[in-house]
Amino acid sequence: MSNSLKDQLLALGLASKKATTRPKKQGRSRSKPTKPKDSNAEISLDQAYRIRSKDERETKEKAVALKREQERQRREINLKIKTSIKEYAVRDDAADSKRSFLYKGRIRSVLATREQITEINNGLLGVVYLSGNYHLMPAERIDEIRQFAPDHVPDLSGNESEDEKDNPVPDDLIW
Repeated sequence: MSNSLKDQLLALGLASKKATTRPKKQGRSRSKPTKPKDSNAEISLDQAYRIRSKDERETKEKAVALKREQERQRREINLKIKTSIKEYAVRDDAADSKRSFLYKGRIRSVLATREQITEINNGLLGVVYLSGNYHLMPAERIDEIRQFAPDHVPDLSGNESEDEKDNPVPDDLIW
């Protein structure tokens, strides 16, 4: 019984002499794993996770950069509109009538005098949206703003359907 397990397995033929020799222990290599050169070769699960996380990180960084650029452009546009409103906005403290219009799918309104409503209907005045408020401005300035920020200028013309041509609704109608 002095035989070791290894000797017993060799005697029974269950192990070979090659299997009994142990390879020398090698230290852990510090180099990065290389990608397989064959396009058909499979990559390890660890490598696949690293590649996927790298792609996700790059996608998130691109989205953040795009959002920052859009915010910067929005701030520049708002600043241009704000300076234009400070210079050219038509304000009247006696404004007591509402001029309603459709903007972004909802009915909005701006306070104006009767004369201003007539000018709006004739196309001499227009409306500009900025930060939740609607401002009256001369038509020339509205055209300038429309060139660089068309989504800030509501369409005041109104879309008449074919049914309305027989019975038109007056522009100065106040509800």
